[in-house]
Amino acid sequence: MADSEALPSLAGDPVAVEALLRAVFGVVVDEAIQKGTSASQKVCEWKEPEELKQLLDLELRSQGESQEQILERCRAVIRYSVKTGHPRFFNQLFSGLDPHALAGRIITESLNTSQYTYEIAPVFVLMEEEVLRKLRALVGWSSGDGIFCPGGSISNMYAVNLARYQRYPDCKQRGLRTLPPLALFTSKEVGKRHRPNPGLLILISSHVTTPSRRELRFWDLAPTVSESRLMREGKWSPRIWRGRLVWLRLRVLCRSWSVPPLAPLC
Repeated sequence: MADSEALPSLAGDPVAVEALLRAVFGVVVDEAIQKGTSASQKVCEWKEPEELKQLLDLELRSQGESQEQILERCRAVIRYSVKTGHPRFFNQLFSGLDPHALAGRIITESLNTSQYTYEIAPVFVLMEEEVLRKLRALVGWSSGDGIFCPGGSISNMYAVNLARYQRYPDCKQRGLRTLPPLALFTSKEVGKRHRPNPGLLILISSHVTTPSRRELRFWDLAPTVSESRLMREGKWSPRIWRGRLVWLRLRVLCRSWSVPPLAPLC
């Protein structure tokens, strides 16, 4: 995308580097933190895609730009972005802006490391272990391990993968080709973040219509699985918690295959 000529760099000018960062931090404090958390300001300066393309210069160039241009681009990015710290932002599962958390993120971004091993991230690896220990203690576990998830989609994929390992602990050693086809029963109302999981994990996805809310109960599976057959053969054992089925073991005939389903996503 760029020619062989090196792009201008501030690496050899520490004064210019400091000036740029202080100016950018000033824009962030003014526009994203102060205005972005003020009820007197908009949550977002909303524009439709085609209009926003005209307002933003998104062309990738081989030449650098002045500091003034960079700062103006920073202001534009903040102006037309959603302010999740705004008191009237209620769209997602997160909201608000904590200054201490922001300070921590500035440090982690500045160090730009990853928690692969203790050698590359000694402090953060120890912090991660302590947070996981605390989380286990909150649910009553004295030992174990854990992993942090960057979002809902990967969290659900982890859960389905764990269900597969619970049903077939040796699937990694034996290989997926040696396993029978696996089925995953979900409601048709399940969120879109669940849908790619079966394909990536080599599962059969079967959607079931539920009468209300997002509960998947044994009787909702009746059109897909013969209830009488399962009861007769003793191959199901539901566990009910406050009326919601949280685990169901089935062995059914699905598409002419003997399919051991995983736990339904409730």
